[in-house]
Amino acid sequence: MDRASETCSMHCLSEALCSFRCCLDEDIESFLNDKAMRYVDRNWCAVYLIMDEERFLAGKVEIEAYFTLSHKALVPTNASKTRQREAAGWKDPGVIHFVLIGQLGKYMDGQRSAGLSAGKILNYAFEVIRASSSLIPCRCALVECGESAKVHNLYLDYGFSFFQNDGEHHQFIKRV
Repeated sequence: MDRASETCSMHCLSEALCSFRCCLDEDIESFLNDKAMRYVDRNWCAVYLIMDEERFLAGKVEIEAYFTLSHKALVPTNASKTRQREAAGWKDPGVIHFVLIGQLGKYMDGQRSAGLSAGKILNYAFEVIRASSSLIPCRCALVECGESAKVHNLYLDYGFSFFQNDGEHHQFIKRV
């Protein structure tokens, strides 16, 4: 790719990131609008964009949804011994390592919503997690969220199980 094409591609990507909307969660929107590129540049996470293939092939970059993946090591402070063994594979681990699904969002503004369910977005995330686990093994994926019962049920319905509340987040895990 020549320098002009690369500049144009970065401009198109930047515009797509800035035009992403999620009217239900300001943090989901502002992450992609303002922080995603910095996080990727600093190797804090990988950001995966889900786009409509037909529109993309027609030259239109519109983000339908996204998710982020990184790693997280945590000391289980409030998890039961059973949950710790499930996550780590042995009794009384000092630290447990996870693949963290840090952000998960889909396009939603007042007029239009992406036709993807949260389950479909999680399917994409687990495709990447399973592929990477064949190279660098991981036992469990972790999600963290606030107090929303709706979000908790979404993760439970997808097969996650409650791990612990660390005082700041409710943490749910799923075997890979």
